[in-house]
Amino acid sequence: MSRANPKVEHVVVLMLENRSFDHALGFLKRVDPRIEGLRGDESNPRSLVDASKGRVTVRDDAGYVGDLRIDPGHRLPDVCVQLYGSRARTDAPTSPFDGEGACDGFVASYGEQLFVADGAPIMKCFSPESLPALATLARQFAVCDHWFASVPGPTWPNRLFIHAATSNGHADDVPRDYPMPTIFDLLTQADEPWRIYYHDIPVALLLESLRKDVFKGAFRRFEAFLEDARAGTLPSYSFIEPRYTELFTWKANDQHPDHDVRLGEDLIADVYEAVRASPCWEKTLLVVVYDEHGGTFDHVFPPRTTSPDGKTWSEGGLTFAFDRLGVRVPAIVVSPFVPKATVDASVYDHTSILATLRKCFALPNALTARDLAAASFETLLSLDAPRSDTPLKLPRHAVERSVLREIEMTIEHVVAACEASLASTRPVTDLQRSLVRLARSLDVDETPMERALGAARIIATEHDAALMVRERMARFVGR
Repeated sequence: MSRANPKVEHVVVLMLENRSFDHALGFLKRVDPRIEGLRGDESNPRSLVDASKGRVTVRDDAGYVGDLRIDPGHRLPDVCVQLYGSRARTDAPTSPFDGEGACDGFVASYGEQLFVADGAPIMKCFSPESLPALATLARQFAVCDHWFASVPGPTWPNRLFIHAATSNGHADDVPRDYPMPTIFDLLTQADEPWRIYYHDIPVALLLESLRKDVFKGAFRRFEAFLEDARAGTLPSYSFIEPRYTELFTWKANDQHPDHDVRLGEDLIADVYEAVRASPCWEKTLLVVVYDEHGGTFDHVFPPRTTSPDGKTWSEGGLTFAFDRLGVRVPAIVVSPFVPKATVDASVYDHTSILATLRKCFALPNALTARDLAAASFETLLSLDAPRSDTPLKLPRHAVERSVLREIEMTIEHVVAACEASLASTRPVTDLQRSLVRLARSLDVDETPMERALGAARIIATEHDAALMVRERMARFVGR
């Protein structure tokens, strides 16, 4: 099959959860001053109404778990406060994100969350040594230090933008019909194969078109990605979703607070090493990116952007026209054709992936005005010949991992895990509640008990959510 870009036959995207650029990679500026990162003196006031409470300065001692046991706010009104600080309080704008803010409301925003006594932990960031897999990729390939979330809001609209270049005018995590055409429709029309690899349930199933029976075979467990990479049978486009819920020894690796960030590092290493060892390596473009900042601190104010379709969203007395990008997120572009230690300051958002796919695979049209206007990044593959010095492995943390693949779970394993009290008793997060609602919306044959319980089935813990989404997803794909 002919390609518009002969250096790219396979594009792989791994999208993780809820970390800002400064939070994860800001202190990489110590290693490379070209990066738009942290000097170390950036700060936020503790209070937006009482200056006597002082300020909180960024630190490089973020913990892998424990700092953000209460999920930071990242709905549209929360992000407005985080970016505009006192101005969001005094001006009380009905149309947020007009003009530029000082990014000085992160501490105050986190301090307003229920059961949070002190908002200071939101200013904790990671050192490069703390995230060796992500930092190594950034130093070995291209770090994009002006890649912004597509929407200054939560997970679902941002994940919809990476597939459809719009969220159809919605900026929340509520299940509803999302009938928009997607990049998968364009790839199918162009006879370019694609797959979505998942762990427990893919958020991509929010999109109506992906629920068609003809597409069910394109949803594969993550283990299938490792096998496809090993066999050299990766499709033209692979999208990878992390594990959002914890089930016994299979821990969440999405890096969503307050899941262990080291397990997400493991997933990054797993994906990179699978691609690096694959016969497809020299023709593969890998992108590691995060859906949104999740309320964590970043000092760069997001720029204006193109509205995808002219729709607006209202929440908490605010109206948003989808004409400003969200907060910066980490993004790494990996290919043997990318020069080592590239720092790219171009403005990107998640629809830049769609623009790049369009360029690489000569797709005939854009999905919306947003991805039509988005910058593509295939030009980062600027070398004439593939590098021979790219690492075969990435550094990993010494952290206990499950020795069993999740698909090997048996009743004996479940009984043993129950006896060992390994079920997660964490309360469900807002994201996990949304995943449960998504799972309930899937068209599957229900047991008489499920029909009787319906929405009354109690989902009180993360373990309950994990069981629910896996049960429904297994029946949806028929395996």
